[in-house]
Amino acid sequence: MKRIKIIIGFGGKLDHKEIDFIFKLIPREEVLFVGAVVNDLIGGSEIPPCQSGKCDKDACRQKKENEARKSWYRYLGENCKKSHCKYTIHKEDGCSSTELMRETHYADLMIINQETYRGQVKNEAGDQVPFRSLLTQSGCPVLVIPANTMEIDQVVMTFDGSTRAMHGIKQFSYLLSELGQNLPVTVLTTYCEEGPSAMEEKLFIEYLKQHFHNLALHKLSDETEHTIYTAVGLNSNTLMVVNNPSPENLTVLGNLLNSDDSIVPFKLYTQTV
Repeated sequence: MKRIKIIIGFGGKLDHKEIDFIFKLIPREEVLFVGAVVNDLIGGSEIPPCQSGKCDKDACRQKKENEARKSWYRYLGENCKKSHCKYTIHKEDGCSSTELMRETHYADLMIINQETYRGQVKNEAGDQVPFRSLLTQSGCPVLVIPANTMEIDQVVMTFDGSTRAMHGIKQFSYLLSELGQNLPVTVLTTYCEEGPSAMEEKLFIEYLKQHFHNLALHKLSDETEHTIYTAVGLNSNTLMVVNNPSPENLTVLGNLLNSDDSIVPFKLYTQTV
């Protein structure tokens, strides 16, 4: 297998435990990791200035942010060396969200933390917009890691019968194949009324069985969305693979993806949101 390129684009608080989780999730040698700290998140810094009051607060905070960024880069490098994979740092002084999105067109996967996903940035008009709205511009799948990283114990995917959604499932099976082989995988189908032909559905199931060993399928509609929690058991240990816009029409699933409570799953956006 050829080397894949993964961008780690974190902003705000730079937590080492999130890097620990990434290397536990993707312990491959065939990876080029790119470290990129997003520096235009509005209100993203949690670093306080010195309490003495004898120094310039902005200069003091900037110095501490530089030190935190360098420490994060060093830790990333140390983990790459332990895993025998390659890494590089793009723009050591940090990059803007626009620059990060541009880099995704030359990558196989981008990983961001929950703080970055929920952050705010300014667009070209100077208005504040959610960082997550920029994911529509991403040139590669985007994996969002929750604030409290835990073990992933199941994978749940969405599928609306479209070619675009099928491409998203393929991206997941190529990039994170170990998860598909080792964990239970549930596919929530959100077909329109007529749905796919019998032959297409047969080919779809045939593909899934080739790539996922422990597989379940649930047909989902607005009337049956309440079964998500009971039948599937979505929780913070779930990786949600969002392949198409259909979940935006399912209120419960949409709330789960962007909720502020403790039940926030891992999210892999394989297509535009």
